[in-house]
Amino acid sequence: MAAVHKAFRFFLNRAFDIREGEALRVLLMQANIFLLISTLLIVKPTVNALFLAELGVEQLPRAFVMVAVFAALVSTLYSRLLLRSSMGRMMSGTLATSIVILIALGILLRLNVIEGGVLYFFYLWVSIFGVLTASQFWILANLVFNAREAKRLFGFIGAGAIAGGIFGGYLTSLLAPWIGSENLPFVAALLLGICLPITRHVWRNFIERQHSVFRNQKRIKGFHDHPLGLILNSRHLSYLAGIVGISVLVAKLVEYQFSAVAAAAIPDPDELAAFFGFWFSNFNVLSLAIQLFLTRRVVGAFGVGYSLFILPLGIFLGAAALFFFPELWAAVFIKLADGSLKQSINKAAIELLGLPIPIDIKNKTKTFIDVFVDSVATGISGLMLIFLVSGMDLSARSISILIILLLLIWGYFALKVRKEYLQSFKLRILPPAPEKKALDISKVSVVNGLKKVLENGGERQIIYILKQLREMNDERFFEPIRRLLLHPSADIRKEAIRNLYLYKQFPIVEEVMPLIQDPEQTVKIAAFDYLVEHSPENRVELMQRFLDDEDNRASCAALVSLAVETKNNPELRQHFELKERITEKLANLAKIREEERPFTKIQLLKAIGQANIAELYPHITSFFSDPAPEVARQAILSAGQTLRPGFIGQLIAFLSHESHKEAAQAALANYGAGIIEHLNRFVASAGPGEITNIRNLPPIVEGIDSPSSVEFLFNLLDYEDLVVRLEALRSLNTLKRRFPHLKFKKEDLLEQILEEARLYQNTLSVLYLQLRNAEAEPEQSEIHKARRSLIALLERRLDGTLERMFRLLGLKYPPEDIIPVYRGVQSKQPNLRISAIEFLDNLLDMDLKKILIPIVETALLETVSEEAVRSLNLKVPTEFQCFELLLNGKDLRVKLAVLFLIGQSGNRQYLRLLEKCRQNPNERVRAAAERALVMFDV
Repeated sequence: MAAVHKAFRFFLNRAFDIREGEALRVLLMQANIFLLISTLLIVKPTVNALFLAELGVEQLPRAFVMVAVFAALVSTLYSRLLLRSSMGRMMSGTLATSIVILIALGILLRLNVIEGGVLYFFYLWVSIFGVLTASQFWILANLVFNAREAKRLFGFIGAGAIAGGIFGGYLTSLLAPWIGSENLPFVAALLLGICLPITRHVWRNFIERQHSVFRNQKRIKGFHDHPLGLILNSRHLSYLAGIVGISVLVAKLVEYQFSAVAAAAIPDPDELAAFFGFWFSNFNVLSLAIQLFLTRRVVGAFGVGYSLFILPLGIFLGAAALFFFPELWAAVFIKLADGSLKQSINKAAIELLGLPIPIDIKNKTKTFIDVFVDSVATGISGLMLIFLVSGMDLSARSISILIILLLLIWGYFALKVRKEYLQSFKLRILPPAPEKKALDISKVSVVNGLKKVLENGGERQIIYILKQLREMNDERFFEPIRRLLLHPSADIRKEAIRNLYLYKQFPIVEEVMPLIQDPEQTVKIAAFDYLVEHSPENRVELMQRFLDDEDNRASCAALVSLAVETKNNPELRQHFELKERITEKLANLAKIREEERPFTKIQLLKAIGQANIAELYPHITSFFSDPAPEVARQAILSAGQTLRPGFIGQLIAFLSHESHKEAAQAALANYGAGIIEHLNRFVASAGPGEITNIRNLPPIVEGIDSPSSVEFLFNLLDYEDLVVRLEALRSLNTLKRRFPHLKFKKEDLLEQILEEARLYQNTLSVLYLQLRNAEAEPEQSEIHKARRSLIALLERRLDGTLERMFRLLGLKYPPEDIIPVYRGVQSKQPNLRISAIEFLDNLLDMDLKKILIPIVETALLETVSEEAVRSLNLKVPTEFQCFELLLNGKDLRVKLAVLFLIGQSGNRQYLRLLEKCRQNPNERVRAAAERALVMFDV
């Protein structure tokens, strides 16, 4: 038995590159998707056949509309439930509910009590079941496998979906005439019942036990976003969404034609269910054959742009055939063209069209386009059919005319997106920053342009293109990338190896082997990753050899690479004794040459951060205080890589250390949106001595794409410390620039702008009074010096308030409009100042214009005059009112300056203010009040 097991694992490894420790995870996930799709292909033909037999094809358009409405309701309910429950429970709950529904359907069919409303419900449920369970499965897969494993294994796992489609459809065609379609739901429930324990086992053993909460949150981020703003702001994404929408619209019309012709030709429900099952399986078989043998050749020969026209061309031929020959074979042909080409050539072309789109934006928009656009297009197709079939009494044959008209729109979108695709690549090939030579590729094809960049481009250009091409894996770029292994830039050599890693069909082990001795450590690690990937016959021996290498740097590279490779693979981790190897190297640090010791510590910390071995985490803590600053910095970064909640408090504490501040910010930002809840708790409980830590929180959040980031930073705008408020505003501006789809509440923005305007006006009136009083005092007196300190502070506060106002305006209006205005106002050139105010006057809303324009005009003055105060209709306060206003404000330094000035004045009318400050919650304010009272001899 052991020999059989070993032989099976050897076969999986050689045939599908499933490595040691991965087999159970992979096979369980493949079985899961196989059973899910098998269930769908049993239920869908059954319900479709019953629906058509009982209610007639004329009810199908109404069902399409109801699918769209039902999908929106289910999506909303699902999102709300997800806020209250874990993803694992939601997946189990969805499967359990579906099993109950299937059993209920079977019982109702057995009792022969199926009516219109019940059939509508089951039809709608089948439509949602297919989308929801598939979405949940791929979320689960993204949690179980990391990005490197996913690229290698998702093809094999996805084959389970195709096999499930073939198996389920053929099983339906065999069982429907034999046991009757009324018993098929019980078969489907049985298959789905097997999915439930598989899903629970996978969640419990491969997610809960292996990953922290933060890691799970980061993995599934974006699956439930609705980034409509991202799509509308990008012509490329808009055209892409348009193609998807039109294709779904046409597919639903094709489905209606296919169903109508089949229902008319086959009146018996059992025979109709068998017919649907048989042909759905045939579509899957043909799609698989095209995917395996034709897709790469077709897309390679015709290019991405022209490959988009193959599916509409096939549907056009089918629509024309059905229009002239309204028979069953023509209906099968048009459905065959749609079903087989959509999931093969067209899908590959659509995926490649997304290549120029940044990966993070692609991840957020893909699910939205696939689900939301699909639902909307389904609803529109239903409305069209209601109008044409029910309203105008057109036949299924006449729908071909509408399909052909829609194909013209499809062609328009295809031409537009092809043009945008080419333009996007040409624009992105240009250097991100000015370089000495920018390549002119305006007159060459995209492929030749990319090759030209790889051969002669600047460093930043080449690195950008390599990162973009990594998803493409196009053999036309293999040779240009291969030549980059000899490039003088270490970063380019590293990225070239990362790209060549994906070309499994062209192994170049002998060429990469020498790079293990590269002087740059990142190149060593990339080379080791490549050798492990492309040496399946002696992978274990190769790992063992480099782990035991006498060259310390080579063995460290192998150790870091192994830690990344085995992060989700406890079995492989145990096989190579990763924990023991790291522990041994740590114990032998004293034996390493002193100049080599910091490097070794850094590599060990990198390995611990990636290894997912909790027993090693205390070593990270021990290196926080290492005398070598680069080692302590790596310890902080490694703590963030672990995503363990226990490190959060220690990382926040490092924010007050100037030398480690940036590393701590990067480490905390790595936790993702989940860190914001912890930061909120820290701010709420922080004492006066932790103000430096709070000031350094905004840069952490500005890189996290989440509505929680906006809320957190807006809350900091009300914080007492002025620096915290300014840092929060700067981070809000950065957040909007990086993630323009995030929403900022207009009422909150307006309130903050008006608050800053009031603060500016109050500060201006106080400053005017202090300047006037200073003129009447002897210059060498102590009170004059104290007042001058307050005046200097108030002048700086005016500048800061003006900056905050403009930063807030940058959240309400386009930053590219506001930034030049602010620079113009700050300029020493009068004409630039006047132009800036004129532009601002035309930009602002009427209500804001009345308040802000006079303030900006006042800011241009060299000094605060009585005329400026009068122009703002400001009432100049008395000195007592002035001090009271400042002491009731949020600015700590201003409060301390006022208390010092009061102490120097000796004016006893301010005693009441001092007594009040003695009760202030801030210790520094209380101490300053006590010192002032001492000067009063009180």
